[in-house]
Amino acid sequence: MEEQVNADEILKDAIPAKLDFWQSATGVILGLFIWVHLLFDSSILLGPNAMYVVSKGLEGNFLDPAGHGWPILVSLFALGIFGVFVVHAGLAMRKFPANWRMFKAYYFHMTHIHHEDTSQWFLQAVTGFIMFFFGSTHLLYMVFFPNTIDPYSTADRVFSQGMFFFYIILLFAVVLHAAIGLYRVSIKWGLFGNSNPRAMRKTVKTLMRTVSGVFLVLGVLALLAYGKLGYEHKDKQGERFDPALHGEEVHP
Repeated sequence: MEEQVNADEILKDAIPAKLDFWQSATGVILGLFIWVHLLFDSSILLGPNAMYVVSKGLEGNFLDPAGHGWPILVSLFALGIFGVFVVHAGLAMRKFPANWRMFKAYYFHMTHIHHEDTSQWFLQAVTGFIMFFFGSTHLLYMVFFPNTIDPYSTADRVFSQGMFFFYIILLFAVVLHAAIGLYRVSIKWGLFGNSNPRAMRKTVKTLMRTVSGVFLVLGVLALLAYGKLGYEHKDKQGERFDPALHGEEVHP
């Protein structure tokens, strides 16, 4: 009987660790997705044709004999990412202060000890709250309207439909959240070794700041490029992009 009780206690104690593992795993998946997504978005910097190739590639046009692809593939992928996002958000909510007293204790700790990692957790919580609304909206839009991903449609959303500030807020939120999250995962699970913890923290922080800086620059430049294209296309809002009219050969 005593052995059974001990086994139950061990299993109960292991649950928080398992939940932490899945929170970290889903966070890594989302962080890597954000980086890849921003790389795809920044293809507009190479011109509308390059962005068109990427968007059609996501629809699997290279597998379609007719070369059209299947927009539903984008819907299914966005739905899968949305599911991972919901699971991650649910697991992360466990770490939030449950009442005002707990938040007051955390805030006192953050403002008086001035520990950078503690302050970063607060920034991650704020950006996570922003992503809950902005990120969900963006993903669900991709789920229901996958066929609107092309240079002109995206440029129209950014400029003519006034979504520039929506995307710029989402950009900073996701990049900062991903950078802090991946840093915390690296430290928590010792992904870069534990022989010299202080040096490791410094190295990982520098790496994440550099990477996040690069993606922020790429994201802002891409949004400006979409805005410029949207301004040029404002009189033909709603028109879809046709690569044949641009006089360039487009390969799937």
